[in-house]
Amino acid sequence: MAAAQTDNPQPQPASRPEDVNVGTKPVAETHRFDEARLAAWLETNVEGYEGPLEVRQFKGGQSNPTYQLVTPRKTYVMRRKPPGKLLPSAHAVDREFKVISALHPTGFPVAGPMACASMRP
Repeated sequence: MAAAQTDNPQPQPASRPEDVNVGTKPVAETHRFDEARLAAWLETNVEGYEGPLEVRQFKGGQSNPTYQLVTPRKTYVMRRKPPGKLLPSAHAVDREFKVISALHPTGFPVAGPMACASMRP
């Protein structure tokens, strides 16, 4: 799981057929998780995190489910592996986090990485 802060406002709902993958939706039943456990993890591992937490899922065809985490002060993006049996090298969100962490300080336009659960002891 990787969380990154974003300054983008909340996406607007799709208004044209080509915008079907724009915006957020309630979290799909197959991608639900323990939101209270996530909030506790964020409080411990993400500097400045303050709840309460609202979780939405981004629409679209990402192979890794992507979520919008909204708090009263900040909005975050979280990516995680999909549920179920996966190949060992598939859906490597920890590798994605490392790449974003390397690109961000160079000025490359990526969100600022905050934390990665799979990289914690």
